[in-house]
Amino acid sequence: MSDYLEKRERVVDTLTGELLSDKMNIIDINRMPAEPAYIKFYIDDLSLLNKLTAGETRILLYLAAVADYSGEVLLPLGIKKRIAGSAELSVQAVSNAITKFTSKGILKRIDTSIYELNPDLFARGKWREIRERRKAFCTKITYTPDGQRTVSTDVVD
Repeated sequence: MSDYLEKRERVVDTLTGELLSDKMNIIDINRMPAEPAYIKFYIDDLSLLNKLTAGETRILLYLAAVADYSGEVLLPLGIKKRIAGSAELSVQAVSNAITKFTSKGILKRIDTSIYELNPDLFARGKWREIRERRKAFCTKITYTPDGQRTVSTDVVD
């Protein structure tokens, strides 16, 4: 449902009372939910929740640092080599970590060597754009009666 605001502008000659112009403007108002409350969520915490190794955590930190405002990360072989050098791991370990991040819903594969960070976990930019990107991910957090936390993410195609 689209809401709108009507604004009418009338120009009247103050001496004669003649109506010089009468213009109606209709302004479409798209209601956007307010940005949700947030707190800092550290990659170490995300790593613990997803049972990532120390090396995988270093890789994830690198990916988060180089992501653009659309959340996309380009990962051709040359970039994987840079990540491997930075994380002190092999290129194969980087590829395995990317596969693991994809299976856990931390990353979504867009195309060959192009990935998107889950916008429920990593967001940068305007709230309207982040909200639209979040529609492609479904993150569910559940707790067991004994307090165990389970995080699962599905990618919506």
